Amino acid sequence: MFEHYQLGNRANVYLVPQIDTKSVTALVMYPVGSRYETEKMRGVSHYIEHLMFKGTKKRPTTLALTREIDRLGAEYNAFTGKEYTGYFIKVDATYTETAIDILSDMLFHSLFDAKEMEKEKTVIVEEIRMYKDNPIMRIEDLFEESLFAGSRMGWNIAGTEDHVLSYGRDDVLAYRHRYYQPGNATIIIAGAIDDDIRKLLARYFGKERNVHAAPKTFTPHGFGSSEKTDRIVVERKHTDQAQLMIGFPAFRHTDKRNTAGAVMNMILGGSMSSRLFIQIRERRGLAYMVKSGGETFRDAGFFYVRAGLDAKNINGALAVMHNEIEKIKDAGVTQRELKDAKTHIRGSLTLSLEDSSAQADWYARQALFMDSIKTPEQKLREIERVTNEQIRDVARRVFHSDEMRVAVVGDVEAESVFF
Repeated sequence: MFEHYQLGNRANVYLVPQIDTKSVTALVMYPVGSRYETEKMRGVSHYIEHLMFKGTKKRPTTLALTREIDRLGAEYNAFTGKEYTGYFIKVDATYTETAIDILSDMLFHSLFDAKEMEKEKTVIVEEIRMYKDNPIMRIEDLFEESLFAGSRMGWNIAGTEDHVLSYGRDDVLAYRHRYYQPGNATIIIAGAIDDDIRKLLARYFGKERNVHAAPKTFTPHGFGSSEKTDRIVVERKHTDQAQLMIGFPAFRHTDKRNTAGAVMNMILGGSMSSRLFIQIRERRGLAYMVKSGGETFRDAGFFYVRAGLDAKNINGALAVMHNEIEKIKDAGVTQRELKDAKTHIRGSLTLSLEDSSAQADWYARQALFMDSIKTPEQKLREIERVTNEQIRDVARRVFHSDEMRVAVVGDVEAESVFF
């Protein structure tokens, strides 16, 4: 179970105790990401995330900061999405106070030294290039850029090289000041929590004051053109293996149909016994990797299928994907598939949530994006109630061939791809 309360500065706190662990994860998330940016400041949310590790008043250099965390044997990192930015430290519970001290120090007292800011621009440029050079990473960005073409949702989270190199320090600090208010923070403490945790959070997170209320509005999403020639994007690259991704517009975070969608995706391409894995890899040998899944956002979402394969097998794989999707639309799934998918989801979720960092992530995303927080067990009970008819309804609602987007990275020409 979990406990929720607010600090005096309106920061939301969620305590998630675990009995059988000796670790604690402290995670702080802000509801701000790339879709909140302006054209001029594309990628700035991600840039700010990097800068939080460049020294504070108390720990004035990157080395001073990271050495103090490293000596604890801790796991720590940060991440940026289209709608959120998060920072976490996972430690032996003995070092809980140190972790909370460091995390709050980074978030409230980072120096944003002008020289360090300039150096970090080139680091991010190299990160952007790394993603572009890696087809497995690049395909996701390429697909989303196509699906959401013309809207901020289609922007690359890291921005572009030109955007990153053009940031002005005052503009960056103004953006940070706008969104990084204490009242806009969600603090999750999960794991072996002791009785002093409330005092620690009040001491390290509760003293900062809000200068203003952080804005909650965002620009609505927009999907790209539905013209067939606009629904395929190919990035020519000499590779031994092509990356293929297809997808369909789907549901926002709070849509109840996502539960049936999760079960459907497990059956379609979520495991080694899934329909697509068996048909594409095992029976035809067309691909090594094939899977399906979904992404949700505040006002939109999508379902996708991905595969890594020889370019000559793209059309064969697309034909199988189409065939298996149509089967689910027409007849749904079998009772055995439905039962096995539910037990698979229960088992994998149970295993993952033995980790305090997974517990923290679960409750943070629920707190930020859902109308009400559901415990993992409550979510699993919803999974258990999914029916074959609900799966068919979702498939018929989502899988429209005239809305399908196709993205390919590899030595391929768009004219050679048939969909």
